[in-house]
Order: sequence, then structure tokens, then C-alpha cells
Amino acid sequence: MKTKTITINILAVLVLMMPFSLMAQSDWKVSDAKRKDSNPIAYSDKSVKAGKVVFLANCKSCHGDVGKNNGLPLIPKPTDFGEQAFHDANTEGSIFHKITDGRATMPAYGAILSEQQRGDVVNYIRSFDANFKPTASAQVVETPKSNDTEVGAPYFLEVKVDEANSEVSAILMGTFNGAKAPVVDAEIFIGIKRYFNNLPIMEAGAITNEEGVIKAIYPADLPSGEKGIGELVVYVVDQEKFGELNQSAELKLIATHPSHFSETRALWANRGNFPIWLLVTYLSMVLIAWGVMGKVVMNLFKIKKIGN
Repeated sequence: MKTKTITINILAVLVLMMPFSLMAQSDWKVSDAKRKDSNPIAYSDKSVKAGKVVFLANCKSCHGDVGKNNGLPLIPKPTDFGEQAFHDANTEGSIFHKITDGRATMPAYGAILSEQQRGDVVNYIRSFDANFKPTASAQVVETPKSNDTEVGAPYFLEVKVDEANSEVSAILMGTFNGAKAPVVDAEIFIGIKRYFNNLPIMEAGAITNEEGVIKAIYPADLPSGEKGIGELVVYVVDQEKFGELNQSAELKLIATHPSHFSETRALWANRGNFPIWLLVTYLSMVLIAWGVMGKVVMNLFKIKKIGN
């Protein structure tokens, strides 16, 4: 009887896992017509850069950094577009329509991003395809900028705060021919330190411009403790390439009476002011748990007594 029950349970687990297994193993294919489509946006350096901005703002949170295989652990796992196998199996038409239509955990971005943005993302993804050669008619040749490829270490991160306009500027510089030079297209986080997670204030997907600068406007009316001083947090996202570059600075925000933080009962208050309902719930669960354990012990003694 026991063996039969175990077998049934194992089969039930396998049946429940089957859809996930099939989903993980199946290929996501589009129709032949969509596969043969061309990207409506011509390939160019400008489009690739624009696609990177859109990718960082909308795709990176699930797919991770391209080539680092650090996407979310979903089923199926989001594709790492640094994998050549993906590019070998997908045309630019396939990628465009997958972004547009979505499937399962992949949202349909047709109603979220414009055709221009989706096409730019396709070009950004295609830039990681070692075998991709854009057609001469589609390729726009732009004058290469020496800063794009030749600026190297050591790198320097500087932060400037314009209190009059509530503006923060993060400047990333590298070294070129022994002199400082701006680093272009680098992702920098700019935020304000909070209790749980830092509050980002830069535009999603923002990257440094040709001067190596990202600017952000901070909410000067943000409540921030009794002294009204907030901590600005700035760091370069790609630490593998640029190293651990981070800066901090004080921001003048809005002073808030301490009663709002310490006297109000809330989940984020100090331990002396946590909610009463949470205390009652916790104590009830503890009492129930001890009661169940006590009942089990009593029954064990009864069983032993009956056996004697």
C-alpha cells in the first residue's frame, strides 16, 4: 500500500512538471512569412545605440547582461543574446515578431514599444551575431568615434550636484593617450539611498552621452528624516569592465518630523512601533504551534500507556 502511494505521488509530480519541461525544451518558432520579414529599421550604429537604451530599460531585467548568462531563473530561461546558437536559429524577422507578439512569460511589446524602438532592439541584438552582415543598402556608415573603442583604464567617476535646479550629473572618464577622455554608452545608476532599495532617479536605460555624462533630476520635495538630508548613490553598472566605481553625495531634501518615522506604527517603523496586528498574529501562530506540539506529545504518552 505504501509503495503504491509513493508511486502515485511521483507520477503526479512528473505530470505537473511536464508542461514546464516541454516549454523549456521546445523551440519558439514563428511562421515562415514572419521569419522571412526584414527588420523595418535599417541597421546602423545610431540604431544599435538606440536599441541598447531600449534594451536596458525594458529587456535587461529578465534577459540580464548580454553574454553573461545572468538572466532571471524563469522557465523557460530568458535567452542570453550573446549565444551564437540563438542567432543561428533566428532571422531578424523572427526576432522582431517575437518582440512584437510575445509568448508565455515574454510580454508582447507590440503595444508597448514603437516599431522604431523594436527595430532598434533587433539591431542591437543582431550586433552580437558574429555572422551577421547587414546588407549594403541597409547599412548606414557613420564616422567612427575614437572614444567608442579606444578609451581605456584607468576610469574616473565624478558627481556634480546642482541644488538650484535639483539636477545631478554623473561623469565617467577614461584614459586615452595619457589624458582623460569621456566614456560613451556606459550605464550608470543614479539614485537616492532609502530604507530597503535605492530609489533610482535616472531615466530607465540611460547611458553616457558623447561627453561621458548622464544627468538626472532628483525630487527635492522627497521626505528624508529629521535633518532633511538624503544620500545620493551613483555607481557604474558594468563593474566587470570599469571596476568598482561609485560615488555618494548629500542632497538637501525635505525634513520630516521624527514622529512620522518612529511614532507611527508601520512595517517600516522601528521595532518599538511595529503594528499591533502583526504582534497579535505572531503570538497566535506561536501559541498554535506549541499547542499542536503539546497535543502530539500527550498522544504519544497515551499510546505508550495503552501499549503497556
